[in-house]
Amino acid sequence: MITRIKPEDLARYDSSEKKRIMDADAFAEEAHFGQKRKSGKPYITHPRAVATYLIEMGVDADTVIGGLLHDTVEDTEVAVEQIEERFGGDVARLVDGVTKLGQVDYVESDVSKDRHASSVENIRKLLLAMSKDMRVLIIKLADRRHNLKTLKYLAPEDRKRIAMESLEVFAPLADRLGMGALKAEIEDLAFEYAYPDAYKMVKKLVATNLSATQDHIEDLKKDIGELLKKNEVEAISIHGRQKHLFSVYKKLSKAEGDINKIFDLMAIRIIVPNVQDCYQVLGVIHHNYKPLIYRIKDYIAVPKPNGYRSLHTTVFASNGKIIEIQIRTPEMHKEAEHGMAAHSIYELQKLSKKYREGDTRAEVGVNKRKIEWIQELAGLSASSQVNSPTEMMDNLKIDLFKDRIFVFSPKGDLYDLPEGATPLDFAFAIHTQIGLRTQGARVNGRISPLDRPLENRDMVEIITRKQPMPNRQWLNVVKTASARSKIKAWFRQASRESNISTGRQLLEAQLPTWGYKKVEDIPSKQMKTALDAFNYKDVESLLQGLGEGSVALTTALRRLMPTMPTEKKEKTQKNTVATTGKIQVIGSPDLPCAPATCCQPEPPDVLVGYVTRGSGVTVHKSTCSNIPDEPDRLLDCQWQYVASGPTTPIQVDFVADDRMGLVHDITGLVLSKRMNIVDMSTKNDGEDPNRKHIQLSLDVPDMFELNGLIQQLKIRFGVKSVSTQLIKNSSLKAE
Repeated sequence: MITRIKPEDLARYDSSEKKRIMDADAFAEEAHFGQKRKSGKPYITHPRAVATYLIEMGVDADTVIGGLLHDTVEDTEVAVEQIEERFGGDVARLVDGVTKLGQVDYVESDVSKDRHASSVENIRKLLLAMSKDMRVLIIKLADRRHNLKTLKYLAPEDRKRIAMESLEVFAPLADRLGMGALKAEIEDLAFEYAYPDAYKMVKKLVATNLSATQDHIEDLKKDIGELLKKNEVEAISIHGRQKHLFSVYKKLSKAEGDINKIFDLMAIRIIVPNVQDCYQVLGVIHHNYKPLIYRIKDYIAVPKPNGYRSLHTTVFASNGKIIEIQIRTPEMHKEAEHGMAAHSIYELQKLSKKYREGDTRAEVGVNKRKIEWIQELAGLSASSQVNSPTEMMDNLKIDLFKDRIFVFSPKGDLYDLPEGATPLDFAFAIHTQIGLRTQGARVNGRISPLDRPLENRDMVEIITRKQPMPNRQWLNVVKTASARSKIKAWFRQASRESNISTGRQLLEAQLPTWGYKKVEDIPSKQMKTALDAFNYKDVESLLQGLGEGSVALTTALRRLMPTMPTEKKEKTQKNTVATTGKIQVIGSPDLPCAPATCCQPEPPDVLVGYVTRGSGVTVHKSTCSNIPDEPDRLLDCQWQYVASGPTTPIQVDFVADDRMGLVHDITGLVLSKRMNIVDMSTKNDGEDPNRKHIQLSLDVPDMFELNGLIQQLKIRFGVKSVSTQLIKNSSLKAE
């Protein structure tokens, strides 16, 4: 049994901190008095084991106290307010945070819908608690470690569940925080109960192999010690390190079950006083043993994103044995074992707060990248961008649970991405604007498709354009939740703002008929009636609906206005438009087109054409997931329409910014409005050589459509004003 914590266990803390920790130990013992664990031991043994491990990691006093008290609120009569009064607000928030997490029940998506949703919600709470103060996670990890040590006392189904939770949730979290020793311990403790048959097989296989390797390790340790002494290099320690069992199990699956392909099953770890000595030791070893070139890794010059630093090399030892050697300083070793908890001078709660407030000073920057992914993932899990528990779990499986790769920017910056990530994921990892402006990528100096998975240690250069121009097909390319959410947000924001502007312009063009000038002039009672009828919560939603076409302008006007006007200033004849069922390329109506068999577009579907070599244009619905991501071979297409009623001949004059494809795009826009172009002329603008004066003669079937065309010309082509004139000597002016 772990006895009460003693002052001698607390050498690194000052006198006031020691007193607070010992006071908390006595408080916890009294609170849990009479309670027993499943093993039959007093309950206090558990919080003391948690606190003892936290002390070994070197965390601050508040975290140790939080570990001692973490079960008091949940399992005793103690209230959070009592803890705050006696031990302060920080400790109270830590205990409350751990208490509210409850059981993190990780389950697969094929279980019942309700249980799966509950599981994801618990993990969501864990991420949010971490984002506020990561000391909550450190206490939770220490708590889980000790619970795993006593797993044998639980029912078999509980053992399996807790073991799987530990492998799927807690071990990856420990790894992402650089807490290597804790991650390994959690995995090996859980392995036996999660996969009992595999555990027995791997344990036997490793034991057999190690017995044959142990003598070689001892000989190599002795030889290296003599070589370092000869070269006057001080070694603080030289010891063997056995790869933990679950890591061997994972590597065996990649090595086709051949344990001889795992070169770091047993490694030698050399601890030296400083960084210069690390490189000197590497030189001595390579001078005397032939290295495997492709397995030399310098994590000192380029640390892993979780902060891990060390030199790794793999050499041919005696009798052809291949053995890995790791070289590091004591500080590096401590960080490799305990990650963020190894920094004795940091305060994680303050660090988290400073990071959330955008503080970029050096002391915050040290750990910024270690907490950045937590802040981002927690933000995503709490946002409306995650539509379902299944979607969030899919995000977690990629961003948290999947194996990681490390790729470089051309400047040598290291980025941590999930396995299978693409150059687009890399672009968004650098910066949102880099991602949105991505035009192409070079991987290791060669042009690469944006959807090709990156490999470990690739050097990636992103080619950008001046303005953001993302493609909706990117959503099928990116693997990270962060990149996907940023793409969705851009389309949602760009589409919303554009549609609101278009909707406002369409509506305000008609309001003078009822004596109004702006949307805001419409009486609130009339507006509320319309919003209720369309089930919209605000005016902007109605304008967005008008702009995107989900609400017809005439329908909106009927809802907004108590009565329709008895007469209009301009009498127009209503025209009906019908489709012939044929498809044509906008701007090139003679190109042969054929509907795609995968999505089978039908009127009035929005269309996109793909130039198929030797087979004309294959036309898809614009929402079809099979449209190839080759912008140079995509064409705008439309259904061919025939006016069955009278039209009005209108001349449209405007000036637009000149650019490649301008005439093609304008022609496409006009045809999309179901208007026939009778004549078209263009000339350079006399005042600005970078602008083009364009004159269109159109057969207009519907004046509402003409108004929509004018608004789109202004929005899409930088047109400041448009003059429209009835060809039969009548004119209108649209500014």
